[in-house]
Amino acid sequence: GMVERMDYLENRLSELTSIQNEHAGFLTEHGSVIDTIKDFHKKITVGVGVRTVYSMTEDEAGSDTDGVSGGESWDKDFNLDSMRLYFNAKVTDNITLEINTDVHERDVTDDNINVLDAFVEYKWNDYFHVRVGRHLPASDRYNLDGPYYQNSFFFPLVSQRWPAVALGRVDGASVWGQYAGGKFKWQGSVSEGTEVDGGANDDTDHLQVSGRLTYNFWEAESGYYNSSTYYGKKDVLAIGLVGWHQSDAIGTAANPSDFNGWNVDFLLEKNLGWGTVDIEAAYFDYGGHGVGDNNVTNRSIGSAWTAGFSYLYPEKIGWGAPQFVSRYQQFDPTDNVTATAFTESKLELGLHYIIQDHNAKLALIYSNTHLGGSANEDVGAVTLGMQFQH
Repeated sequence: GMVERMDYLENRLSELTSIQNEHAGFLTEHGSVIDTIKDFHKKITVGVGVRTVYSMTEDEAGSDTDGVSGGESWDKDFNLDSMRLYFNAKVTDNITLEINTDVHERDVTDDNINVLDAFVEYKWNDYFHVRVGRHLPASDRYNLDGPYYQNSFFFPLVSQRWPAVALGRVDGASVWGQYAGGKFKWQGSVSEGTEVDGGANDDTDHLQVSGRLTYNFWEAESGYYNSSTYYGKKDVLAIGLVGWHQSDAIGTAANPSDFNGWNVDFLLEKNLGWGTVDIEAAYFDYGGHGVGDNNVTNRSIGSAWTAGFSYLYPEKIGWGAPQFVSRYQQFDPTDNVTATAFTESKLELGLHYIIQDHNAKLALIYSNTHLGGSANEDVGAVTLGMQFQH
């Protein structure tokens, strides 16, 4: 029996040696391909994001029997709010390339894929970065969050009223840096700004400049972008200050005036053990006081403010944790443009279900939007939203 056992072990050892030699030959023959795939994975990252909503909105434009869901009934809609593809490439240790695309029904009437970001960034060290191309400029926290990293499900109506190509992006260049991993950050941008035929700035002589300073009193927020909540994973007490300027950007071609705007934003998030509390607020001054403006399609002249509060339950119930979210926001146009711009306000009350932070969440929201002008009406809506990204 011992002899038979030894023979069996020798045969198995021979078989294993043959298999090992075969694998060694495969690695020798295809090792370069495998190394190339590993190198590609290190240098290229790909992501995707989807936001979709089902909404019921009050429609007071008809009657209950006109077949158009008017009167006291509700319009019902499914919408693809956003679909994004993210591409990041590491060209060298100091040069990166970022290209992001978007299908966005709020601004785009078709389903074509549109360029969202396309820029190259040069990094010398933590204190000095330069990015050139289409990107988010130095601006308010909401704009640097984007819709996918808000606390409230909807992007605020009071933000992105600066001149932009689309969705808060500009064509230009930005410099930025950070100290102590993001305790203090500085950002500055130069971009195209407003250029409207027949308007105050109907040529390319005057570029738009903006700057942002952010200070974090508690934990740091690293990187160029921000977030409105970290779902209790860090305690944040941050304040940001933004300034905008463009010469001869508002008024009329015969009587141009400089545009000077600014905003201040505030975020406090604290994990208290029995839940995470988040308080966010901002004030915007979009300039133009005392100046009429025929470039109303490019900028809303006036002032705005917003404030929000949320509470995140500390434990998961099923797949995710419930979160109560509320926000109020209001925009008031300057007196000189009230013929074409009106007071707007919006109240939102939401119950979110946080499955995996910003990567997977559901939201049920009631909102009431006040629209000024000749309509001067309040419109209620109930929305079920879903957001997933990877």
